[in-house]
Amino acid sequence: MSPRAAAATGLVLACAALAVLSALAGAGPYHAVGNADPGALVSIGAPVLRLLADVAAALTVGALVFTGMFTRPQQTGLLSGPGYAELRIAGRAATAWAVIAVLLVPWSAAATAGLPLGTVLDPAALVGLIGASEEPRAWLVTAVAAAVVAVGSRLVLRWHPALLLLGTAVFAVLPPLVTGHGSGDMGHDLALAALVVHVPAAAIWFGGLFAVLRRGRTPEHLARYARLATGCWLVLIGSGLVLGLVLAPPGQWLSGYGLVLAVKTVFAIALGAAGLRLRRRARFWRAELLTLLGLFALSADLTHLSVPAVLGRAATTTQAMLGYDLAGPPTVLRLLTEWRIDPLFAPLAILLALAYLAGVRRVRGYGQPWPAGRTAAWLAGCAVVLVATSSGLGRYAAAMFSMHMAAHMLLSMLAPALLVLGGPLTLVRTARPVGTGLPGLRDWLDLVRDSTLVRALTHPFVVLVLFAGSPFALYFTGLFDAAARFHWAHLAIDAWFLGVGYLFLWPVIGVDAAPRPLPNAARLGLLLAAMPADILFGAVVLGTSRLIGNGVASAQMYSALALPWVPDLHADQRLAGLLALVVGELTLLVVLGALIGRWARVDADDEPELTGLTLTARTGRGQE
Repeated sequence: MSPRAAAATGLVLACAALAVLSALAGAGPYHAVGNADPGALVSIGAPVLRLLADVAAALTVGALVFTGMFTRPQQTGLLSGPGYAELRIAGRAATAWAVIAVLLVPWSAAATAGLPLGTVLDPAALVGLIGASEEPRAWLVTAVAAAVVAVGSRLVLRWHPALLLLGTAVFAVLPPLVTGHGSGDMGHDLALAALVVHVPAAAIWFGGLFAVLRRGRTPEHLARYARLATGCWLVLIGSGLVLGLVLAPPGQWLSGYGLVLAVKTVFAIALGAAGLRLRRRARFWRAELLTLLGLFALSADLTHLSVPAVLGRAATTTQAMLGYDLAGPPTVLRLLTEWRIDPLFAPLAILLALAYLAGVRRVRGYGQPWPAGRTAAWLAGCAVVLVATSSGLGRYAAAMFSMHMAAHMLLSMLAPALLVLGGPLTLVRTARPVGTGLPGLRDWLDLVRDSTLVRALTHPFVVLVLFAGSPFALYFTGLFDAAARFHWAHLAIDAWFLGVGYLFLWPVIGVDAAPRPLPNAARLGLLLAAMPADILFGAVVLGTSRLIGNGVASAQMYSALALPWVPDLHADQRLAGLLALVVGELTLLVVLGALIGRWARVDADDEPELTGLTLTARTGRGQE
């Protein structure tokens, strides 16, 4: 049986099994949350459509992953033949994904409201339900993003835009996740962060497998897929354990949701473990493909069932809004000891630290030294990310604007300053020789660095506007008010400011060669231009009478929390402005010192690195 036939057969069986499970559940999931029975067309059709959307998303993502990771672009930057063919397949899958997402708008509205589909299809009723319900709006966003991927896949001929399409496809997976199970009540912060990595990992695993089987199982492709699948499996197990403990804690394992989750977990663990031993056998590939389809069906069934952790239990205001309780005011001891590990940023920080240490070990294995200062800077930057998102500071950041501002300044300024001083691109170029087969990490980083988009983003004027203007755009336009009560928005804010801070400080003090190398005078000018904007931002926060993040769009979140140790929200906001001034200016002064020190070393021409490493740092080209 060919991979296409096996996938088609498995999809039909998965849809049939899901329809049976949904029929057996009946109206129970709707009655459990106080809704009426919307009818079999909705109770069976919505999960089946969700499964089809997930499979189409995985096929799209997998084809784009194959284009970016399993093919080498031509010297001109154009895609190779197999890469272009996979891109066209991604376009067709994305078209199907967009159509299914559009269908899920009324189906999800009916399921959310407990209304028959015929009632929901009335235009006036549908518009009203879309305005009142988050899930239908999420499917609209997914439909638009998938349509962008579908159109772009027919127009793109180069590797860089294909990478942007992959990012768009991964983004399109996320909106329904942040509005579904785990988006509210106790522990929703952990569940949502886990979902953000869980579902994309599953899509990459299944889609990557199908693309590899479709293109032929060459040794290079199989070896790369084995590593990719193992990584996805580890992510799935780790994030799945977090989801299981939050959504079906001990004592709820015998519920319908708990049983389906247990079956899914057992099959996922067994599949990954078997893959480590049997992936080289020809028959295992079809079994892996069919098992993954079964896991997709179980995941779709879980989105239909009621979450036992939130049924019949009264939640406090802080639990409902934050996902957890706060023991008291943010004392130094609590900030240091009351950690709440973020399932997204904490593993990322640890992984980046371990990968950097592995690179340093490889470089030293070649007999070349690596400056200890760079290693210390990178590890310190990873530690700052970990502390800002997972320590007591990260725990209180969602509840108090002052703590949010402290975490924001650490992520947007101190962490990027330390990370760029680590010289990660130089380390990769030194640790990994030039390859001739499939592109590797060095090739991908070089291609991204030299892309038109990165060159545009690191233009002095553009990056200055992004760095200096982003805080004003977030906090003084009402955008933060709309985002403050959503944990997914906090994750997006953290990622945005960490990325913008890195882009700004890279050409200023970065060890790695920037796409637009700047003379030292221009570096100094760029830094001095940013300092007044930082001072102005802190001063405006100190002086404004409007409570940021406490408007109508946020449902007056800070007032609703009514934390007894924050009797005056204006005073807490003034503290936030003071923290922005102190942390921001101190960091920029440290950056200024690093820039002046670098200037002096360059002028004196006494940098202690090897010639090869210095050449790599200054020109971006190693001795190949």
